[in-house]
Amino acid sequence: MTIRQFEPGDRDAFLSLYERVFGRGRSPAWFRWKYEDNPYADHVPIVVAEDDGDLVGCRSLFAQEMRGHGAVRTAFQPCDTMVHPDYRRRGLFDRMNERTLERYAESGPAFFFNFPNEASKRGNLNHGWREIGTVPLYYRVQDPVGAFERWTDSPDVEAPMRVEGDSTAAVTKSVASRIVESVHRTGDRLLTPDTGVDLERYESTPAQALEAAYRQAIPEAMHTNRTAVFYRWRLANPDHAYTTYVARRDGEPVAALVTADVDDRVRIVEAVPRALEAERGALERLLVTVLADRESREFVTAFGETLPTPIRYRFFPDTRPPLSTMIRPSSRTLLARDLDASAAVENSSIDDWTFSRLDLDTT
Repeated sequence: MTIRQFEPGDRDAFLSLYERVFGRGRSPAWFRWKYEDNPYADHVPIVVAEDDGDLVGCRSLFAQEMRGHGAVRTAFQPCDTMVHPDYRRRGLFDRMNERTLERYAESGPAFFFNFPNEASKRGNLNHGWREIGTVPLYYRVQDPVGAFERWTDSPDVEAPMRVEGDSTAAVTKSVASRIVESVHRTGDRLLTPDTGVDLERYESTPAQALEAAYRQAIPEAMHTNRTAVFYRWRLANPDHAYTTYVARRDGEPVAALVTADVDDRVRIVEAVPRALEAERGALERLLVTVLADRESREFVTAFGETLPTPIRYRFFPDTRPPLSTMIRPSSRTLLARDLDASAAVENSSIDDWTFSRLDLDTT
């Protein structure tokens, strides 16, 4: 088998292998957005494994500009790692990883960071990545009955509302949902501060407003550098439609939230400024507006440091009770590896980083 750099003619084979490995298709537009149009790389940063002309493995990298502790550096986030089922346990992951490290040892990103699944975590650690810490996913349950049914999905759970065709169950579920909606609305109104901001909603990306809100308060912790260029590209993902809520004070953008509807939930994928406490009141006003617009959704999620006071608005992490007793945590373990010694991320702690979902390659 040959381990080599990605070539333009490999795109269709990459997409075919992706569908085989992950069980879902991706479009050429998605590939073009993620890899070819990425403004932080002048090439497609993918290493492939080829056997007699067939693509059987890929080690892909998501280029990002990272900011933290007074410096802005390019970093790569490994993602979309694939090995054809017939070629597993032959060391392909290790060989592709070695080729990737060789390719960028002299000139390339300052460091790698990613949130690997259990299948690739051990391989990363074996190649010098260091485990930094865990980042939780927060849930706000809007429809507790529906969410509980979905999460448990077990005939052993004693839940009368689960019985198909039971009119009493349907009424019970409807009443329970209305009670929770009423509690949420009342609590949200009581908690929301009056911060003297005007709110706007956008269905297309207001890139300049997002950058201006980000620059209100930039944290020292490591995070993706937010610019208008970043937002125009990052929110052009053809697999998602984004809605942006902007808070303005005296006409100037001071805070913003970006959301994406996904099936039965809404994701809060971005919050700026990233130093959340600097505009806590404005972010809370935006959050309540988002929740009111999406009250029919089963639940709302927020990854990492997206909300200044998650518990206050009944967002609970999946790493602790009560949610950890019902669902498998979606929290992600951060791994990092220095390529440039000056980056010094391998010995950082999780407190040295701040993430929203927009820092991930998957949103």
